[in-house]
Amino acid sequence: MQPEIFTKNLELSGLLHDISNAFKGASIIVNQIIDGAYGQSLEEIRPLLMTLQKTNERGISLVEAKKSSEEVREVTRFDMLDFLQKTYSLFKPIAQYHSLNLHYETQESYTQGTEVRAELVNIDRMICNILTNAIKYTKQGDIFLRLLNQGDNLVIEIEDTGCGIAAEQLSNIFIPFWRSPTVESNQSGVGMGLYIVLCVVHAHGLSMKVDSVVGQGTKFTIIFPYKENGIYGVDGKMLPKSHRRQDALPI
Repeated sequence: MQPEIFTKNLELSGLLHDISNAFKGASIIVNQIIDGAYGQSLEEIRPLLMTLQKTNERGISLVEAKKSSEEVREVTRFDMLDFLQKTYSLFKPIAQYHSLNLHYETQESYTQGTEVRAELVNIDRMICNILTNAIKYTKQGDIFLRLLNQGDNLVIEIEDTGCGIAAEQLSNIFIPFWRSPTVESNQSGVGMGLYIVLCVVHAHGLSMKVDSVVGQGTKFTIIFPYKENGIYGVDGKMLPKSHRRQDALPI
């Protein structure tokens, strides 16, 4: 297969993967409403309906972004603190459905603020894929979403108390379509989520670290380096897409 065709197939597979995850989340929320998990009155279920609306909008935004020209990649400024709060609200009912506790932890203040300049749709894909995996591979316990400072750098951590990843498998988890041989056969997934994460990290000039202990859990650390111009994220243009793990991972 020609490289151009292979790349387009990967991008399409990644898009379908993320759209599927978005609407699976919506389905879970609908089932919770039907089961009366949050009450019966409109006021009781209003927060869940708002979450459902936002989840549906996520799926639509993925399709709309794909319609745009490859050359037109919309970069915007947004508040990461507020963005992660909304992401937490979307995933909290999904975590609860799986009998898991999702926590959002922040600092009282940040040395250089929390404004980020980035491609919002793909930053959303990056965070949501890691959270989806954390929920999928955690049978019981907790998942933590954090926004922190490391020096002047802005750092996102996503940590779970799940099954963990063996050290000899860590180098494989970002390969498209790769799935761990220890994953249960009835566990859904095609092995695209972390490949998408890697591509987004590289395109934004970020760095990423993965720490994992089998039987204890996994922590993803994504670092937005502080720049002299005071901008976290991209300061002019997106980097070209790369499929090489070393472009995003510290080696």
